Amino acid sequence: MPGFTPHHILVPVNGAATDEEAVRFACRLALRPRASVLAVTVVEVPRGLALSRVENAEVAAAEQILNRAEEIGKDYEVEVKGEILQAREAAHAIVDEIAAREIDLAVVGLTYRERFGDFYMGKTVPHILQHAPCRVFLLRLAAPH
Repeated sequence: MPGFTPHHILVPVNGAATDEEAVRFACRLALRPRASVLAVTVVEVPRGLALSRVENAEVAAAEQILNRAEEIGKDYEVEVKGEILQAREAAHAIVDEIAAREIDLAVVGLTYRERFGDFYMGKTVPHILQHAPCRVFLLRLAAPH
């Protein structure tokens, strides 16, 4: 990215196959400018429950995902800070976090999936691409052959 130096990088992680590659990419980008890297995972809370009513098992799983991101950072001597967000929808929470923390680059991993025979991105990634107030780097796994 000529002429662009990220200072605050956010990587949404959710336990998908792309998490490790996205965090590693963010860490490599963070090396030279010593940018901060924030890994976030969202625990989605159904509408019928209060946001404070998150199950312990979900929090424990989210903590494991973030611990892995933090370990990857150590490989690069980059501090990766992890944060659990609780929200109704992951996409909105991620975009809100980007805005609140003045993130200048989001590195978003995307697993290749199909729905009805066509490539499918789900609803989170398109929302981030459309609404994030920063640059977004999309890292998609290779399509199956």
